[in-house]
Amino acid sequence: GNQWDYPPSSSGNPSLHCSMSSSADFSDEDEYSLKSGSASPAPGDTLPWNLPRHERSKRKIQGGSVLDPAERAVLRIADERDRVQKKTFTKWINQHLVKVRKHINDLYEDLRDGHNLISLLEVLSGDTLPRERGRMRFHRLQNVQIALDYLKRRQVKLVNIRNDDITDGNPKLTLGLIWTIILHFQISEIHVTGESEDMTAKERLLLWSKQTTEGYVGVRCENFTTSWRDGRLFNALIHKYRYYNKHTHNTACFCRTIVLLVFF
Repeated sequence: GNQWDYPPSSSGNPSLHCSMSSSADFSDEDEYSLKSGSASPAPGDTLPWNLPRHERSKRKIQGGSVLDPAERAVLRIADERDRVQKKTFTKWINQHLVKVRKHINDLYEDLRDGHNLISLLEVLSGDTLPRERGRMRFHRLQNVQIALDYLKRRQVKLVNIRNDDITDGNPKLTLGLIWTIILHFQISEIHVTGESEDMTAKERLLLWSKQTTEGYVGVRCENFTTSWRDGRLFNALIHKYRYYNKHTHNTACFCRTIVLLVFF
């Protein structure tokens, strides 16, 4: 028989409890699309435009393009990745903002004054944050800073993201900020045996993956790199999802957790 016809062992069925009730799920289409993206939209990607100056000058002197065909292909893939992430993150934000009768159309433009960003954090946290009502650049910077300071108070690590980056509509850093928010608030739904308060979101997600796939033959979850290369871990998670879908009513949180794994 097929050892994957049913959950392999009771130890391979860790309970999954959601502490935050939410209907803001990623769609199947988004999950599929994100699989073609990079591990994370966080700032700091190393792409061909970071070529050393002497290398760029050398290529120009030789009469060629600064970027060779392979590097241009990388840029096209990066552009497509950013487009998919922008669309997905916009949808995720709107599924929360609808609760306060707000909506964004352009992720990079509609967060610049800080108001929608503050509203998003208020919906996600249940807290009420102050905000500046003026329309000058100073007020926009202040509102974004209020949001960033709030995240820092919640021990959310922000890497090289300043208020002017968001106010100026920096695409890469705006994506990085929203991904950080998604990771922090969605990961709070996941509770696994053996977790500790000082665990990072990545460590908690890895522990959840390890416990969820425990008992599957040929599957070992030790990291977010080599352990996932042959696809068996994802197959095991999808198989376990089918079990949850058949025997429990708590599949939304499970789905969101799998989608988070796609980013890593």
